Amino acid sequence: MAQIDLEDAIELRIEMLLKNRPGLEIDRSMEEGDWALLTLTDGGKLVGFEFLESEDSWSRPDALLQYIEAANDGFYVGIIVPSSVLDDVNELIFSMGEYPVTVFTYDDIGIEDLITV
Repeated sequence: MAQIDLEDAIELRIEMLLKNRPGLEIDRSMEEGDWALLTLTDGGKLVGFEFLESEDSWSRPDALLQYIEAANDGFYVGIIVPSSVLDDVNELIFSMGEYPVTVFTYDDIGIEDLITV
């Protein structure tokens, strides 16, 4: 099973986000179950969330609810997953009959090399 070095992925993702949007404030939290949440604030206003998921964490019972609730509240929601689970994640989200979130792979954002087997 492939594993992601989540702490390194968080650091690299934050660097990418800040490079594209220098005024962005980003709070990070490592969550139990090997996933992380980035909370994005711009000018003191909450603008969105990014979920950095492992090969297994995206399938936790409350993950889909977390994604959809945040998106339905009008926030940007990005979900970053290993390439190996992309089809499964997309299928899960499409099963809700909507696609209000953006799904990326670690490869899409250029940090797939943090995955070890």
